[in-house]
Amino acid sequence: MTQGEKILLVDDDTAILSTLTRFLTSQGYAVAAAASGGEALAALQQEDIPLAILDLVLPDASGLDLLAHVRANSPDTEVILFTGLGDLDSALQALRLGAYDYLVKSELRLPELHSVVDRALERRRLALANRQLLEDLQSAQKELANIRARELTQIRRVGETLARPLTIPELAKGLLDLIWESFPLAHLGIKFQGQDQCEDTVVSRHRDGLVVQLNEQFDRWLEKELHRDTQTSTGDAAKDLPRSPPCPVVLQERLSAEDIRGLVAAGRLEPFSPEEAELFRIFALQGEAALKNVLLFEEVKSLAIRDGLTGLYNSRHFREVLAHQVEVSRRYAWPLSLLFLDIDNFKSINDTWGHPDGDLVLKALADFLQSQVRQADVLCRYGGEEFVALLPQTSWNQAHRLAERLREGIAATPIPLGQGEIHITVSIGVSCLTPQLSSEDLLKAADAALYRAKQAGRNLVCGPEGR
Repeated sequence: MTQGEKILLVDDDTAILSTLTRFLTSQGYAVAAAASGGEALAALQQEDIPLAILDLVLPDASGLDLLAHVRANSPDTEVILFTGLGDLDSALQALRLGAYDYLVKSELRLPELHSVVDRALERRRLALANRQLLEDLQSAQKELANIRARELTQIRRVGETLARPLTIPELAKGLLDLIWESFPLAHLGIKFQGQDQCEDTVVSRHRDGLVVQLNEQFDRWLEKELHRDTQTSTGDAAKDLPRSPPCPVVLQERLSAEDIRGLVAAGRLEPFSPEEAELFRIFALQGEAALKNVLLFEEVKSLAIRDGLTGLYNSRHFREVLAHQVEVSRRYAWPLSLLFLDIDNFKSINDTWGHPDGDLVLKALADFLQSQVRQADVLCRYGGEEFVALLPQTSWNQAHRLAERLREGIAATPIPLGQGEIHITVSIGVSCLTPQLSSEDLLKAADAALYRAKQAGRNLVCGPEGR
């Protein structure tokens, strides 16, 4: 960490502002604290600030407005957003607009903040260092100014194209187009492969007028090349692997991010210059960084909609899905049912076994529920020991049978804990969508049925009154 780097910290909560100022100062940063958007703008106008940490909601401005100002007037300043749980949509929008990251206030841990700050400043240092290096090269090699200008434009385009949130296929297509525009090539291909074989993405381009068989041979070689690392040198599998692409000169770079591997390969008849080889490598490194960003963005989205303990959807996301499923069910006249489930006497489990074992019970129940419902069903930890299951295209009778099967299965399944094992029971309320029910009414009906099951003695399944 470079000592003394300036951080602008903006939050109208004086307690948060004071605490984070002390923490960041103790880590060696110089902190400028601001409690409003006006104070933040004044600080930004006075000096160059490497990093700004902005609250999304301020009394006189929004974090998004400040982000727009920073991007317009201080593009080298990295921005981290603070958000509450209710502002995650705005935070994700901020990522698309160029923010480095966002942190949820209610889940903020100081080591996590320190790590994110370090990464943001490191990215800025690397960007500035790269820019300075490129400027020095341009100055020292004036005779190559036109070539360098085109290369720098392409590198900038890579950053602009790949920095925004993308899917893996979009990343592959964008990188393919950028490399193809930057080099005279006969063949170009990109392959991303997940270990589970479910995330394979292959794209390729070929120069007009080439023999079709050569193009097909290159595509087959690209498809197989990543397998070569894991194949033996003998046997039928190895014999099926083309030993070389259908062109005498090939540049290739391998990419890796978490459990996804990638290959970028370019081929032509003429040798590549050292400058072209280095530029190709830069493209590949940018592609690898973008791949990591894609995976990180997906992880952030998952954290925004998942319960941290059980991995099930959280209640906020569930309500969004519920409203959508009610709309779809009405449009196509499909049945829709909902189960509201609560662990019986869960407080006594925590009191007897302790909260860590209570958490194990919640996770074990979540795992059991996931093993028993369909992939199309939506499971949620609604709060505490309450769980909700939304069952598309499921009638009342089907939902009631499933609820009984779940209740019986849970009661019969022991849960291993540190000092032994425990049996639990659950009460379940069932509701089914009718023309007069809104999405909120459907949820309330299941909750009311759950209450009746509790009142009737627990370890029961109840539906609406009269069923």
